[in-house]
Amino acid sequence: MSPFEYALVLISIIVGLGITHILSALGSAVHRMRGDGPRVRLEITYLSWVGFIFVYLVTFWWFEFKWSQLASEFGVGLYFFLVLYAVSLFMLAVILVPHRLAGMADSWEYFLSIRSWFYGGLLVLNVIDLADTFMKGVEWGTRVGFLAFWIAITAAGLVGLSTTRREVHTGFGITLFLWQIAYNFTDYGVLGD
Repeated sequence: MSPFEYALVLISIIVGLGITHILSALGSAVHRMRGDGPRVRLEITYLSWVGFIFVYLVTFWWFEFKWSQLASEFGVGLYFFLVLYAVSLFMLAVILVPHRLAGMADSWEYFLSIRSWFYGGLLVLNVIDLADTFMKGVEWGTRVGFLAFWIAITAAGLVGLSTTRREVHTGFGITLFLWQIAYNFTDYGVLGD
């Protein structure tokens, strides 16, 4: 096992916990929609943002594999930075999706109640992602696709903090969810490239 693979074990566990958290909450939602427990209303705005964070979690390990090619010596500074990145992503998942959807009856009302935490966390995560990307190299960070996506996430975070208009949150959620999927296939097609 290489030093990178060894270091990535803890990071993978943190990301895996985020994926588990989202999936178990969605499983609870299915049970609640079937009549087991209080009813829950899930709508497209909320589900698009949950989908966005889920895809982010699933692809995080994939785009961090680039470090296996770049870091001949995997130092403690880089290790702590990547742990911080993974923890930030996990925390955003926990903010967006409460444990087993406890206390949530309507996903839109819940989303509005946590929107400042969610969008604030998204902006922090986006700054960490920018640092991570440029640490991989200027040519890696100045790719047009990355910069456009980064600007779109920043705009979504800033606008999301300042409005309660459902169509704005829905538009950003759906657009970024679909864009993220397309972006992953166009920029991260081969592990480590």
